[in-house]
Amino acid sequence: MQVTEVDGKSNEAVLLLGHGSRRDEANDILRKVASTLKVEGGFGLVQPAFLEMESPNFHEALTIMVEQGFKDIKIMPYFLYMGNHMRKDLPKAIELGYEKYPDVTMEVTPNLGYHEKLIDIVLERIEQCGGSGAGVSVPGENRKESRTEAVSACGMDWNGGIDKNDGVGKEIKRHPIELESFRIIGTELGPVSFSAPETEILKRVIHTTADFEFKNILRFSSNAVEAGVEAFRNGANIITDVKMVGVGVSRERLAVFGSSLHCGVSDDAVIIEASKTGATRTATAMRMAADKIDGAIVAIGNAPTALRELLRLVREEGASPALVVGVPVGFVGAIEAKEELLASGVEYITIPGRKGGSTIAVSIINGLLIEAASRAPVLS
Repeated sequence: MQVTEVDGKSNEAVLLLGHGSRRDEANDILRKVASTLKVEGGFGLVQPAFLEMESPNFHEALTIMVEQGFKDIKIMPYFLYMGNHMRKDLPKAIELGYEKYPDVTMEVTPNLGYHEKLIDIVLERIEQCGGSGAGVSVPGENRKESRTEAVSACGMDWNGGIDKNDGVGKEIKRHPIELESFRIIGTELGPVSFSAPETEILKRVIHTTADFEFKNILRFSSNAVEAGVEAFRNGANIITDVKMVGVGVSRERLAVFGSSLHCGVSDDAVIIEASKTGATRTATAMRMAADKIDGAIVAIGNAPTALRELLRLVREEGASPALVVGVPVGFVGAIEAKEELLASGVEYITIPGRKGGSTIAVSIINGLLIEAASRAPVLS
């Protein structure tokens, strides 16, 4: 669609670029700034974008803007400092943008940097903290009670509002339809050779697929469930091959353990590297996440190449995931990748053969989170 000018700035578009966070509320701040800026500035479009960990990324946002008819785009980096994101990542992203859209003009504004108005904001924030006598003096000892009291006086929660044991050991609320579905599955499932925790995960896979064949083909290594539960109870993060897995995993259940999720398949650096090497983006993202793998739970539901790359990292570089949920689906490479996983020596949950998929990976991860939350709280 083409944009027609209605007032002074209605044909102007701004790409508001932020870092991106695993916390939804942090990303929502950038979206709120973008929507307010559009109204206050009278722009035709202010499109938020994120360098990593959230969508849309720079290129996805640029596509959104071009498809709406905008060709003159101002890029506003919502950053305080001229760090690597400004000096390296943004120029690379713009270069790739010009390769895809050579008719588009992109102009980069200064970043936030130093500004007198920011000083006013900082002063306002300082005055809000304890300005009415609510502030407290924190003693030198590293006492959690004092830290908690101090941040609470400023309207904040310690540890970002997440108590590691909040929700642990408590009954998970379930919708009546879900309860009835699981009753039916239990009735029709018949005898199985799995342990009780493994059977609960099997039921989640069947609930997702409506396919009872998984009772015969789902495979667990000898300590898979315990490894996954223990990892989550220690705050382990999840690394995934595609964003669909991240969308389906319960953020609320992750937050109980302070865990987070990483998927780098849409990161600009991954896109650039994959275009240079000819490797798939999923495999490239897994390789570039090598420093995050140790102790993590790796969930692969779509891409056999990501699983093969993960196992190469285990074999050649000593990567040590706590658990691999390896259920990529497909006709090319899926069987071979899962056979390699079965022989790898790492703890795994997998489905030999062609079957699998992101939704199955999600059901397994959520099952592990529920099992971990059902156990007694972690003693600290």
